[in-house]
Amino acid sequence: MFSIRQFSYVFLQRIYCSSSNRYQSSTTNHPVNSSSSNNKKNSSTNSTVWATSDTNGLVKQLSARIKSGGPITVAEFMRESLLNPKYGYYTRHEVFGKKGDFITAPEISQMFGELLAVWVMYEHSANGNNPMQLVELGPGRGTLMNDIIRVLKKRNYSDKNTFIALYEASPLMRRRQAETLFGRSFDPFITHDYRIPNSNYSLVWIDDLKQLKSYNTYFIANELFDAYPIHKFQKTAQGWKEVMIDWNPITKQLQYVLSPRQTTMSQLYQNFLSNIEERQHVEISPQRSVMMQNICKHVKTHGGSALIGDYGHWGEKEDTFRGFRKHEVVDALSDPGNIDITADVDFEELALSGTQISNVQFYGPISQRNFLYNLGIDIRATTLARDKTPEEQKEILSAVEKLVSPNHMGERFIYLCVQNENNKKTPAGFSSPY
Repeated sequence: MFSIRQFSYVFLQRIYCSSSNRYQSSTTNHPVNSSSSNNKKNSSTNSTVWATSDTNGLVKQLSARIKSGGPITVAEFMRESLLNPKYGYYTRHEVFGKKGDFITAPEISQMFGELLAVWVMYEHSANGNNPMQLVELGPGRGTLMNDIIRVLKKRNYSDKNTFIALYEASPLMRRRQAETLFGRSFDPFITHDYRIPNSNYSLVWIDDLKQLKSYNTYFIANELFDAYPIHKFQKTAQGWKEVMIDWNPITKQLQYVLSPRQTTMSQLYQNFLSNIEERQHVEISPQRSVMMQNICKHVKTHGGSALIGDYGHWGEKEDTFRGFRKHEVVDALSDPGNIDITADVDFEELALSGTQISNVQFYGPISQRNFLYNLGIDIRATTLARDKTPEEQKEILSAVEKLVSPNHMGERFIYLCVQNENNKKTPAGFSSPY
């Protein structure tokens, strides 16, 4: 069991404020039709008006594709919704922060990044202070890495032997990250060596893990895996069927249908699905498994660790596929390209994928609440609160509540750690191996 330390500063109160984070659960239970002729529209979680092929360019594009080739998988729908060059959500929108559709932990408080800097320094020092390669996978606006670098610089930590890499596919987000880390707007070149201001830290942007250096590597993946496309399956009286996306010519909207025959993915995962008894819906992401194995291969070959945190579960949840608009849950099909689309991460699936790589060891899963307490969030909050006004103290407390409260991110966000098996110390924030 993990011990939970209590806050020591005197102004501690239990405050639960309304959530604005991307954690809200959504079991859609939409009727899944066997034919696109059924005109019953799927209602969104907050009654958002649904886009049609007349009002949404991506729906129009997908409808043409479906009419010519038949229903598409949920994974294909996610890829187009998020990354379509013309209409994709990540290619066109400011997605993070109060102006975006969701807020991540680094945007809530600087304490989150500061504590992850502690994790990085502990992991690196446990391996003999060799040259350090720090990699963030999916770095958002660069807020988390900016906070980590600030702590490393303040500690004068490994200044000349620290190499930082940001794994980012979106040119728009690379520009946002450059603004945060360098204070100016420019379009970073992939693998070009930049220097962090007022330091000797090297920083590069990459779009392939093969571009990394052959150093001990410390990966941080905060809310990366939930954006990877999933395939959805539903149990029926005839066995497991893959859930597909069809277009309804009457309403001119997208809708869920069940594949009338076995798909490539249902054949590939037939044995896995046949052993599932309790769940009626299952979400599987081959892309998550591939990335997990690539991370493990790098850690195995070059040493180091990986910290993976996301909204997720250990193989018990069913239907988590959902959309977000302005911090509210909406149906994932309601307005593709204009809303964030996500699905909770099955950490059991990740761990099983990773354990196929030899010479690595796993720790976790552990809730964000326990992880941050174990790293000392109570001590850091106490230090920040000193000499602050009551309003500033209340703001600090509110941020801590959002990060650790079970009503917010505390239990819904979980972590897994991967280490090279030569690592002799348990990673900071964890206890026993998986």
